[in-house]
Amino acid sequence: MNICHYALITTALLCSSGALAQQTDEIVCSSPASAECSTKNLETILLGLEWFTNPDHLPLIVAQKHGIFTSFGLDVQLIEPSDHWEAEDEILAGRLDVAVTEPLHLAQDAAKGKPVLGFSRFLHTDGGVLYDAGKGDIKRPADMCGKTISYPGSPGRGGPAIVNTMVKADGKLDCDISSYKKHNGSFFHTDALQSNAADVATLIFWNFEIPEAKAKGMKDAAFFSLKEWGVPDFCQLVLMTTPSHFDKRKDVLRKLVLAMRRATGIIHQQPDLAREYYYQHVNKDDATETQQAVIDATFTATLPAFPNDNMMSTEYYEHLMGWLVETDQVDSNAGEEVSVSLYWTNEISW
Repeated sequence: MNICHYALITTALLCSSGALAQQTDEIVCSSPASAECSTKNLETILLGLEWFTNPDHLPLIVAQKHGIFTSFGLDVQLIEPSDHWEAEDEILAGRLDVAVTEPLHLAQDAAKGKPVLGFSRFLHTDGGVLYDAGKGDIKRPADMCGKTISYPGSPGRGGPAIVNTMVKADGKLDCDISSYKKHNGSFFHTDALQSNAADVATLIFWNFEIPEAKAKGMKDAAFFSLKEWGVPDFCQLVLMTTPSHFDKRKDVLRKLVLAMRRATGIIHQQPDLAREYYYQHVNKDDATETQQAVIDATFTATLPAFPNDNMMSTEYYEHLMGWLVETDQVDSNAGEEVSVSLYWTNEISW
């Protein structure tokens, strides 16, 4: 997911590991616009985002703005990481309660033996590999063989593994994986292509990178979808914590799931209200003209991406782990030894 350039870093205080899960006095309103409020003890949840605030986090924003979290007795504090990986590190270090991550990273962390447990999916979009169709040199996945790939984590194996899987799925079986050149453009995918630093960029979400690229002048921005070209569909966001923290705060985390589900209903049923909340949250009026165009386009593209079903299947994660092993991103012994039940549960996501 790309950095949301127009987002403002929220002010958040990280508590020490011993200060987690404290109750705080908060003002609870009968409605978001109500002037009559009462004081109530709320359960604090420190929730780390996977990147800067963007439309993917809409259920969290709507739940805050509409008073849904407080109605469930929750004080959910959204914390933006200083880099893409910090939220997961923070929860493992005991400085967060919950973090947002992708199924791909959840499975990779589990294979490394990290104590991670995913428990609710809240976004499912499309995505894969971004390219500029206007240049004319890439028309189908097989054309990506030997190209320069921009991806966060470069020069690791992830980028070539994704692209080469697609190339093979398109029938080109003789592409040497060592033929790919690598560029670490972080999550600035559009910039990498427009500067000619790379031919393609992967780990993109359609609902953000395609509208952003077009708003920045790449009128023929296009992408090859993971789900259509042999790669497990990991363009999803899930909530995770540690197994021990899940056991301790299971009832509170269930409230978090239900509150976000209620916010998802508002998003689908009252999209104009959700849009108003989001624009307020990211201070759209203070953004530049280009940034406002990105805000508008990405919000609209993201609206359909929030599922009512927060569960994920064991078979999904088994297939994902199998692909990670097959493409040498995960050690085969580790991939075979880690059971899905160790890093995913549907216990509170029903």
